[in-house]
Amino acid sequence: MTTYPAALPPLGPFRPFPLPPHSDDVLPNGLRVVTVRTGAVPLAEIRLFVPMPAHAVDPATAEVLAALTARDCARRATAGIDEDPHREGSVVSVSWTGRRLAASASVPVDAVDWALDLLVRSVTRPDVTGEDCEQVAGVLAARAGDRHAHPLTAAHAALHAHVFPGSARHPDAAALRAVTAEHVTALHTSAVRPRGSHLVVVAPRDTRAAVEAFAGWPDTGPPPPAPPPPWVVSGPAGVPRPGPAGHAQVMLAAPVPDRTDPAFPALSIVNCLFGGYFSSRLMRRLREDGGFVYSVESTIDDSLPHTSVLIMYATDPATVPDSLRATGRELRALVSDPPDRREIEAARVHMTGITSIGQTSQSGLATALIGVLGGGLDPGWLSTFPALLQEVTVDQVVECARRLYRPERFTGVALGAPGAWTDVFLRG
Repeated sequence: MTTYPAALPPLGPFRPFPLPPHSDDVLPNGLRVVTVRTGAVPLAEIRLFVPMPAHAVDPATAEVLAALTARDCARRATAGIDEDPHREGSVVSVSWTGRRLAASASVPVDAVDWALDLLVRSVTRPDVTGEDCEQVAGVLAARAGDRHAHPLTAAHAALHAHVFPGSARHPDAAALRAVTAEHVTALHTSAVRPRGSHLVVVAPRDTRAAVEAFAGWPDTGPPPPAPPPPWVVSGPAGVPRPGPAGHAQVMLAAPVPDRTDPAFPALSIVNCLFGGYFSSRLMRRLREDGGFVYSVESTIDDSLPHTSVLIMYATDPATVPDSLRATGRELRALVSDPPDRREIEAARVHMTGITSIGQTSQSGLATALIGVLGGGLDPGWLSTFPALLQEVTVDQVVECARRLYRPERFTGVALGAPGAWTDVFLRG
């Protein structure tokens, strides 16, 4: 007769995740550069972040600038590739995230010097012509309708407009077509600066000499101050969606401390046990008990001008009231029925594992590092954060939940379910 253990064996003790050998330097022009030597795979991962928040620039011009830069990278990347086989397999991309102009490259390690030189020329010295600008703006405008039709994009645009009235994030076709080469050049001059920007290179060999390619980027001073607009709290609102809608997309958000705040480790655990993984409270309430959703996610998000906790799910338009009522009750339960030690420990273990696993590949490590630098922290934070999670107490988690997850702090939208949903959410 086969017997099975009654429970899984306990996990082993926490083991720190040491950061591989690395350098952290600031070039004379103000660009902060982190190079990491790690990995057995002969690939190099490059990440470049240039601050460009949506509330400080024209979003349409930022989109066109990013597309023009990506186009220039693509042209340069294919030129002469037959004579330089080391470049084969290289992937280079440039985009605007709403907060930053972001460049990413994954290249064979023998092509790392070429890739860095490519980014220097395309990002720091763009060749913007009226013809190119008109072509790129036209392509973006033609795609704008399809992109805005995507439920997540449309819901995020509605949320941004609801929380920050008068501050756009997703430009429409008309705004994109109106962008000229002069607009793009002016934005590049004012916003694309080395001081305040960050570069990360992760490779299996020392690349400190290669990053000197960025030393010639002229220092034009720090970027101008760009304080975020005020957060308007007004509860969830129903937003109509053009055309037939098979489901409603719900997004709820509340401002929270960023990663530099001492409360962030406790916040990470609260968010995880509330809605951050499959065993979370909100997943059980909305999916297992209510049957309102297939999946629900709560994340600590930086796509808005303020760091926020962002709750997202899709549901039938007819069940929007019930799902919002259940979500509000679950938020209130974080205070009336605070998490116990066992629930907190499960979330702590999950957060520790996810944080460490995300850094095991060269690509994951490069992305994690550039995010840490962009958040105003040092590379070592990646190693200390899992240890900080181990130190979070039950009282700290309970206090964080009580302070930051009150329903009245949340604003949101229900795209595809017009109506007034604040009372249902707050008092349902």
